[in-house]
Order: sequence, then C-alpha cells, then structure tokens
Amino acid sequence: MITYIGIDLGQKGSVTIQSKLPGSKPVWTIYPFFQRHGEETRQRTLTEQELYELLRSIVRSSESFVTIERPVIMPGNGKKAICSLHENFGLIKGLLIGLGVSSFWYPVPIQWKKVVNAPGKDKDQMLVKASRLTKAPKLSPMTADSVLICEACRLHFQ
Repeated sequence: MITYIGIDLGQKGSVTIQSKLPGSKPVWTIYPFFQRHGEETRQRTLTEQELYELLRSIVRSSESFVTIERPVIMPGNGKKAICSLHENFGLIKGLLIGLGVSSFWYPVPIQWKKVVNAPGKDKDQMLVKASRLTKAPKLSPMTADSVLICEACRLHFQ
C-alpha cells in the first residue's frame, strides 16, 4: 500500500492521509488538530504522545510519502504563533524520520498551491476544490488545506 500524508501546521491545521492499494480507489482520512463542541470550535493541540501514535499508526505498514507545509512568516501572525509552527514542524519531521520515513517535501504555501492549482487564500474555494477529491466526513474549511497538501504530495512524488 502507498500512503500520501499532507500536514497543515496552521492554527486550525490537520493531517490528511490518502491510502491506495494498486487498482483501487484512494481512501482519505482526515485528523483535525481541533475539536468541535456544539456550534463552537475550540483549539486543541495534539499532545506529543497523540501525535506520535497517530504518525506511527499511519506509516507502520506502508510506503509513505510526506508533505509538510513549511511555516512562513506572514503579516498578522504573532511571534508566538510562528514559533510554535516551527517547533511543531521540527517535532513532526523528527518523529517521521525516527519512524523510517525518507520521502519528504517541505513546500511553502505558494508551491503546493501551484501544484494543485489551488485558489489562493479563499477558504470557501479551497473547500470546493478539496470536496472534488474526497467526501470525507471531517472535510471542512479548516481541513481543506491539508487535503490539498496531501493531493500535492501525491502529484509531487508520482
């Protein structure tokens, strides 16, 4: 089985996995970094242990290709936010290397958006584009980026 993993480290980020057996349709799974409680969405950072268990379960039995959106400094992001993105980037990269993954791509947002012809910053348009790929139950405006990053991963490594 081949697995493509797209990781969006944004404040409302997620991990999307596309698994595919030869001759079959891809199976999409989305793991948000947040939880929904009724009408409101609360931020919830996965603990290091939860993140490790998730990544270990993904890569244990397949050839894995990983794309992690590289954090970039953007106007409006506070110093604390951008520092935590870099910290999470290093943590995830280190965990995956420790699990034996060797196929990585670290694009900045403009690079992966070009690969999938994504429509810039409009979250609603990103959701429409992502919904053409998958009807996964956790697909939302907050998880659409990781779905498109995952598709960019597949196209990059194909």
